[in-house]
Amino acid sequence: MGRGRGVAPHYRFFGGKGGVGKTTCAAGAAVAAAERGHRVLLVSTDPAHSLGDALQRPLSARPRRVPTRRGALEAMELDADRALDRWIAARRRLLRTILERGTYLDEDDIDRFLRLSFPGVDELIGLVELARLARARPWDDVVVDTAPTGHTLRLLVMPATLERIAAVLDDMQAKHRFLAQSLGGAHRPDATDALIDEIATEGRSLQALLNDPDRCTFAWVLLPEPLALEEAKDGIGALDRAGISVSEIIVNRVVPPPDRACELCDGRRRAEQAAIAAARAAFPRRPLRLLPDLADEPRGVAALRRVARHLAAPPSQLGGGLRPSSPSEGATPQARPQGATAPSETSPQKPIARAKSALETSAGTAWLERIAPPGLRLLLFAGKGGVGKTTCAAAAALALAARAPRADILLLSTDPAHSLADVLAIPVGDDPHSVPGAPRLRARELDADRAFAAKRARYREAVDDLFAALRGGSRFEVAFDRAVVQDLIDLAPPGLDELFGILTVIEALFPEPGAGRRYDTVVLDTAPTGHALRLLELPDAALEWVHALLEILLKYRKVIGLGELGMDLVTVSRDLKRLGALLRDRAETGLVAVTRPAELPRLETHRLLQRIGRLRIPLAALLVNAVTPPGCARCRTLSRREARQLAALRRECRSPARGRCGIIVAPAVAPPPRGAEALARWRARWELDRETR
Repeated sequence: MGRGRGVAPHYRFFGGKGGVGKTTCAAGAAVAAAERGHRVLLVSTDPAHSLGDALQRPLSARPRRVPTRRGALEAMELDADRALDRWIAARRRLLRTILERGTYLDEDDIDRFLRLSFPGVDELIGLVELARLARARPWDDVVVDTAPTGHTLRLLVMPATLERIAAVLDDMQAKHRFLAQSLGGAHRPDATDALIDEIATEGRSLQALLNDPDRCTFAWVLLPEPLALEEAKDGIGALDRAGISVSEIIVNRVVPPPDRACELCDGRRRAEQAAIAAARAAFPRRPLRLLPDLADEPRGVAALRRVARHLAAPPSQLGGGLRPSSPSEGATPQARPQGATAPSETSPQKPIARAKSALETSAGTAWLERIAPPGLRLLLFAGKGGVGKTTCAAAAALALAARAPRADILLLSTDPAHSLADVLAIPVGDDPHSVPGAPRLRARELDADRAFAAKRARYREAVDDLFAALRGGSRFEVAFDRAVVQDLIDLAPPGLDELFGILTVIEALFPEPGAGRRYDTVVLDTAPTGHALRLLELPDAALEWVHALLEILLKYRKVIGLGELGMDLVTVSRDLKRLGALLRDRAETGLVAVTRPAELPRLETHRLLQRIGRLRIPLAALLVNAVTPPGCARCRTLSRREARQLAALRRECRSPARGRCGIIVAPAVAPPPRGAEALARWRARWELDRETR
């Protein structure tokens, strides 16, 4: 039964790596809670929403009723841009007053900044909007379907960011208070002080909510795969350090036993049992719930009830009724049926030599020529979380290195939840790292926090020099202004990952003389769809900010000069224009949209293709990953269903709006390919789809 009016709702977040089934689990849990008689609000905070797809009904930024047998369920997909506009509109007059009091900007300058779009808007406003929605109606439960790991962790640190924003605004007010006290004898707090207090209180309140296990819990969803498990370890560790309660771990889509010997299912089950055993060892004191891989994608309330039943059952160490695998499956994850050929068995060739062998076949070269013709400088891999973007990007980068061994190639991950190191099976960090067997291929996992820290230190020194010059030998004190600027520099902006992702691509393709290696080609492994689109939209948005800042500097150049910041802005403006032009140049840029032959990934791919079409970014190909070969009865059923999705994707590709893009088909393999050798073997089986060549 419901909690009754006046009782604060319980928040339940579902998080995890992209594509693990967060949306399905969140929707299933919401249906279950509603049918226990609760009033439930179900919200997606992922900018690439798929909650409407899971519920099989259109959703918007307003709660919409979803019919259930009992209780009340309403669902919505948060629109961060609109939410931020609404938040600012309600406070614009007071914000303008504070900025006028605390800076040298005039009203026109301030209004211009308040109209600009904000990078990282999804993380900035997500929790604030959730709290507003929860206050608007008497909900018992607020169930949240979050973005993939990296950006969810950014979302959860926003309470602290709100408090820092309040501190910066308070610094801006300090000079006004000082002058009022000095000249008028007293300072009387007004509505601007109340606004600063409101923002700080909101930050503290949200932090208290996140840290209260009676009001807020987190369910971590993962697939029984090594990549998902490694990301779960990082993500749950971060939540533990933040004091946020992870109430249970859901291992989703555990493959049931096949009806007969099946190379794919048997291999997958061996790998899954090893991953589940590793998960139990990694999280010995947390409930582990196993959900079976359902034959049909659960879409609509009726289908979601099946998920709800599994989520409502008590978690058990045996996985809620799933039959454990045979001892041999769990104990020897690499064991194979006698006489079977292991996918990893290969000749002792070097990785690049083996890759060249694969590329010598027409099938091996055709797909690469399709996505990376000679002269290509930027190859982007984008798609829904969990479709295999990183694995496909790494395989393609290795193929490029094999085709052009004298070319300098950078494989760059801009997803804050990196997995390049796991896919390549080598250490990879923020500094470019050599890939064994490919001497001129470097891999890098961008550390946006580190990059920001370096910029911050540089600009703090510049600010100290500026204020020292302003003060000179006089007694003029600029302590208030210095504090405001220093706090602004310390305030890590939202959208940090996208911002430094773009800057790193610029530095790799257009380095300043003597500033570092110039790469011939950058292969970009992006974050899942929503944040990949934010990154691709950023050059235009960032250019607006740069132009606005430059105009401000020019306006006040007699007072503060252009300085190092001015020179930097001019350089960034030039490079953003070059990158913007390159992103729309079909000869130099190509985007590979990675997907899987299933309904939810296909629907998200459709929306992705529409957005990149509007951005005029050339589509190189559609890569359909993990296509099931015929095998056991379950594989044959899956194969037939995937064939229907593949047919729909072909229709998508034949659309004149897509420029008749080709489809590349990559097979499902078990275990997933890890390391250069396994990736070379796997990509040797990629094929261009004959119907879309």
